[in-house]
Amino acid sequence: MQDVNRPWLFERLKCSLQLLACPPQIQLEKFPEFVHRPDELALDFDNFRMACAGKFRAELTGEQLSCLDSVDQSFSQMPADCFSPNAVTNSREWQQIRQLAAEALKAFGWPLDEPPRRDHEFVAP
Repeated sequence: MQDVNRPWLFERLKCSLQLLACPPQIQLEKFPEFVHRPDELALDFDNFRMACAGKFRAELTGEQLSCLDSVDQSFSQMPADCFSPNAVTNSREWQQIRQLAAEALKAFGWPLDEPPRRDHEFVAP
């Protein structure tokens, strides 16, 4: 059985929330041009939310879990046309995601900072 790298998982969850809380121009600039950026924003959050809440649920407060669930539910209720760069920039749905992500950061005691780029994690087609 493989050990779980708890600090790395929580760091990545923090970075995904920080990016979701950023202004839209920063959100879209953090990914290489060849990826579908709105999808990557949602998938990155979902991946690390599921890993942290799945493996470390007992360590999370009710407020933290509620905040993560709120972001997740907002994504799951978004219509398909919200997954476009224009929607990231202009839609009320993405504005709500930014607000919920900021609330989640606060619940974890994490700063509302701009996360680093991770271009090296993507392979061009």
